Amino acid sequence: MCGIAGSITWRSDRASDLESFDIARLAYRGPDALVSIHSSMLPHPPDRVRWHLAHARLSILDLAANANQPMSTADGRHWLVFNGELYNNKELRAELEGLGHQFRTHHSDSETLLVACIQWGMAALERINGMFAFVYIDNAEGRLFAARDRMGIKPFYYRYADGVFTFASEPKAIIAPRRVDRNELLGYFNFHQVEGTATFYEGIEKLPAAHCFELRNDTRPQPVRYWHPLVHTGPERDLDDESGCMDLLYEAVERQMVADVEVGAYLSGGLDSSMITALASRGRRINTFSIGFEDSLPGYTSELAYARIVAEHLGTRHHAITISPEQYLGAQQRVFSILDEPIANSASAPLLLLSEKARAEGVTVCLSGEGSDELFVGYRHWRDAVRVDRMLRSMPRPIWQLYLSMGAPVLSRRKPDWKTWMERHVHGQHIIWGGIDAMCGEDLGHVFDRDFMAQARDPYSIVSRHMDAPECRTGDLLQRLSAFDLLFRLPENLLARVDRMSMAASVEARVPYLDHRLVEQSMRLKTRLLIGPQGEKLALKRAAHALLPASIIDRPKVGFHIPMNEVLNTKEAMKQRDLITAMDDSLHIYSAHFRREIAAGRVTGIRLWPHFALANWWNLHIASR
Repeated sequence: MCGIAGSITWRSDRASDLESFDIARLAYRGPDALVSIHSSMLPHPPDRVRWHLAHARLSILDLAANANQPMSTADGRHWLVFNGELYNNKELRAELEGLGHQFRTHHSDSETLLVACIQWGMAALERINGMFAFVYIDNAEGRLFAARDRMGIKPFYYRYADGVFTFASEPKAIIAPRRVDRNELLGYFNFHQVEGTATFYEGIEKLPAAHCFELRNDTRPQPVRYWHPLVHTGPERDLDDESGCMDLLYEAVERQMVADVEVGAYLSGGLDSSMITALASRGRRINTFSIGFEDSLPGYTSELAYARIVAEHLGTRHHAITISPEQYLGAQQRVFSILDEPIANSASAPLLLLSEKARAEGVTVCLSGEGSDELFVGYRHWRDAVRVDRMLRSMPRPIWQLYLSMGAPVLSRRKPDWKTWMERHVHGQHIIWGGIDAMCGEDLGHVFDRDFMAQARDPYSIVSRHMDAPECRTGDLLQRLSAFDLLFRLPENLLARVDRMSMAASVEARVPYLDHRLVEQSMRLKTRLLIGPQGEKLALKRAAHALLPASIIDRPKVGFHIPMNEVLNTKEAMKQRDLITAMDDSLHIYSAHFRREIAAGRVTGIRLWPHFALANWWNLHIASR
């Protein structure tokens, strides 16, 4: 929907130091209106708090100028900057009108949120269905209230320094020194992202998904969790069929089709996006967008044909893009300049190109299929982990220690990830670290400098903090994995990619699977409805048979595959080696052995990817400053 930024102080001696951000750096997030206002500009400036708020608007709902932000009440007491959408806007507004509130806009969800904050305060979060990051200010009380949506679909960064609190949708808008926080680097290599509260920059923090905070004076924010998928459902799997989930999915899609601009869908040809497209196409013809590489690449099979099958089956206006490895690398360089943090998600460049195509075709909102794997267990290795966990718990740990001391015959050769899981079990750890476990099976000692590893934050501390949280203790392994990915990997990796790439093209991406009601209900499905001898994601597949061709439902899960061996081949590795070693000269993270491997061009393909991504980010956002 937009970009937000602002600065606030409760100290009169810092009132002149509120230029700590630059909203113009987020203009692509909201090209329709760029508005900035100081509290000192008001007819009656507040005396308890001073602020500077700004908003870059992408007009989606209620396109009138009086729906622009920053938004205030008529008396100028209450103010709001808001990024996102309220999908129950109509119902909330009606409820608030029934309580006596009057609205100045026709149907702006920004005004609905503002009035909801006035009426219910922090309790408004319990009533909101949507994606959001916002700051609400009450001038009379000198109070600030900020929140990020339950799933972390919309970002919120902030910095507190010398009595001034500064926030923005992306770090690039915050004016502050840029120093790499080396403590976060080892976690990046394990998860291809950074932990949910931290960033790569010293002094800049993130508000985690499902968190909020309130400030009334010159103090550092203390975010508190207001939602967790397992708290709101309980750990019991008590649902014997998936029909309730599918009803909620259909309702979520219908709610997220509401807009005053054209709404389309990203369509990969996989089950998740095809299901969303099928539901969105009921009673309407929408635009769909897909992308893939040329079929001639060795070892690569394009999914464009499957996307075309779905588009023809549903009668969509379909737009397909075919790219080469060279075009991918060109787009990826633009991705690195957009991303303030090096999210090592190789599907970012294709999503950027898709979003630009959607915008060129007059589409401002696109539905996306993120979240389905986490709700309905779409990962094969999660199903494997349930089997391995059961096996490991069947015998005492000393038995497995003995087996590992023998070199773990069979597993070392055929199932190296299972061997890693066994090693973790022996050390008293959770065996699987979420949807992506990037360094699983790789000898970290060969890659990283010993001193760096000793000083860096232990990545397992992140896993433990989530999976051993009180909310998760009574959940089964699949519930814990779902909760971990929903609150860690999705917000700061998959959804961060979706937000940055779509907004870079001035397109809003919406994710119907992550309607919080559907998330809560999916946690209650009995395990046999999700996985079994037939595979994974069984509940969604059963529902899909009424909407999609069997060739789409029954084919193996692929995901958006990047032909990394062709993209980051030896030739490209040699091009990147100087950049990677220059980064290491500054950060001192690699072992001498790994530096030699990089220099010789022997690290290629998927092994090179996270180092390639980090070095290009470092070059653009740190070294060049």
